[in-house]
Amino acid sequence: MVCRQTAAHLWGLTALPWSAPEAEWPVELAVPEPIELVGCLTHVDPVPRREVTVRHGVRVTTQERTALDCARWLPRPEAVAALDQFARRGLDLEALARQAGGHWRQRDTLLMADRGSASPRESWLRVVLIEAWLPRPATQIPVPLGDGRRAYLDLGWEEFKVAVEYDGHEHHSSARDRDHDSQRREQLHALGWRVFPVDRSVFPARSGDVIEVVANALFERGWRPGSARTTRVLSRIRAHRRRRR
Repeated sequence: MVCRQTAAHLWGLTALPWSAPEAEWPVELAVPEPIELVGCLTHVDPVPRREVTVRHGVRVTTQERTALDCARWLPRPEAVAALDQFARRGLDLEALARQAGGHWRQRDTLLMADRGSASPRESWLRVVLIEAWLPRPATQIPVPLGDGRRAYLDLGWEEFKVAVEYDGHEHHSSARDRDHDSQRREQLHALGWRVFPVDRSVFPARSGDVIEVVANALFERGWRPGSARTTRVLSRIRAHRRRRR
């Protein structure tokens, strides 16, 4: 049966890597014994019958099993991007985390999910910030602008009035979009917010730069993590920059 990332895709999630066109991505299958199939990536995994269903005429792991598999086997940014979408569908990921047992990484990944993430790249951005030992950001933070209007910030820390927003090309490419974003951020700045927009070029080349800028803003606004945690933040920044080189 179809499993893992391909199963998430079959369930209607945006789950395939952006670097690979859909037609070129191998179909992932759970099989009872080793076998090679052209165009397929097989995993020897005797999935229990109760965790298999049929979708669009194809045998596929259930949503719950797919979420558990994504949390266990996918790189964390891709796993969390899928889990955020499952959370928006109402899947109880906290209950699934209790099933993870001794798989601590699987459990921690499940608990990183947030239904407030509006796109996979917002999910990736949140993972980068959390894994850099910054405080966990809230999602979709409402900020009153006056006259009954509200702005909703993608990610941020209301206590420090610091936010990070992902500007996707599909929603921020026109001159009208850019003018709207500029006016909105000027209003937020007047209310004391520091808002850092990032785009797709952040992943992975400039992740360290984003962590550094956001960490400095949080320090300036009063975040006091202590020396041990500060050292971990600096280590993550250096690690991202080594990876870029």
